[in-house]
Amino acid sequence: MNERSVGDDVRDARARLALVGIDGPDAELLAAWAAGSGVGAIRVDMAMGRPFEPDALDRFRAAVDRREAREPLQHITGLAPFRHVELLVGPGVFTPRPETELLVEVALDHLRAAVAPTVLDVGTGSGAVAIALAREAGARVVAVEQSPAAFSWARRNIAALAPGIVLLHADARDAAALAAVGVHAGSLSALVSNPPYVPHASVPADPEVRGFDPARALYSGVDGLELVRDLAPLAADLVAPGGLVAFEHAEHQSAAIREMLEDAGFHDARTHRDLTGRDRVTAAIR
Repeated sequence: MNERSVGDDVRDARARLALVGIDGPDAELLAAWAAGSGVGAIRVDMAMGRPFEPDALDRFRAAVDRREAREPLQHITGLAPFRHVELLVGPGVFTPRPETELLVEVALDHLRAAVAPTVLDVGTGSGAVAIALAREAGARVVAVEQSPAAFSWARRNIAALAPGIVLLHADARDAAALAAVGVHAGSLSALVSNPPYVPHASVPADPEVRGFDPARALYSGVDGLELVRDLAPLAADLVAPGGLVAFEHAEHQSAAIREMLEDAGFHDARTHRDLTGRDRVTAAIR
C-alpha cells in the first residue's frame, strides 16, 4: 500500500527533473495526466495529503522516468496546447511551441480586415497554425505538409478541430498540387509558414529538440533559409495585392528575410518580437 502522498511523489519528481535541467511545472502536469485530472485538482490532492491511486502512481512513475530521459512532455501526454486548443502530437511531428502563436497573431491582425480570406499554411506539421487561423479568423485554409508522418498527425487534428481545412500531402512548391485545391496566382489573402530554419551544421541545444523533433522540420540548408528562399517568390506569385506573407525564423535571420521579401516584390517588411524580446516573425505586404 502506498503511504506516500501525491505531494511527496510530485516533490520527488520535481527534484529528479531539476537535476537534469528541467524546471517548471512538468511534475505537476505529469501527475495530472497520470491521474486523469487537471493541475488544479492535483494541487488540491497535494494540499490535502491524498495518495495516488495505484494505477495512477504507476503511470506517473513511468512518465517521470521518460521525462527524466528528456523525452518531451508532449510526447508522454500525447497532447500539446496551442492557443485555444490541444493538439495530438508524437513521434514524427514537430511539437508546436508558444513562440509560434506570434505567427498566428500577426496573420490575424492582417486578416481582420479581409473578406472571405484564403490562407496557405506551408509545412503545417501538427496543423497548429492552420487550425488557429481557421477557427479564429474564419478563413478558408489550405494546409500543406510533405512529411508522411507529420501529415498523419495533421489529418487527425484537423478532423477533430477544424474539418473545413483543406489538407494537402505535397511539396508547397508543386504548382499543380496547389492548383488542384484552388490555390493559384493571386488567390491568397496570406501565406504563412513556420518552416525549418536551423542551419545543417548547427546542433540544437535542447535534448528534446535534438532527439525527438524530426530533422526535416528543423534543418534547411547551410544558413537555415533554403526553404524560405524558395517560398518568398512563391508567395509573391500566390498572394494577392494587399495580401500578407509571414515567416517564423531564428533571431539572427530577420534582416536576411526582410531583404528576401523586398527582393521578391513585397513591401513594408517588418519583424515582430516574441515575449522574450527576440526577433521571431517577419511579415510583409504584397
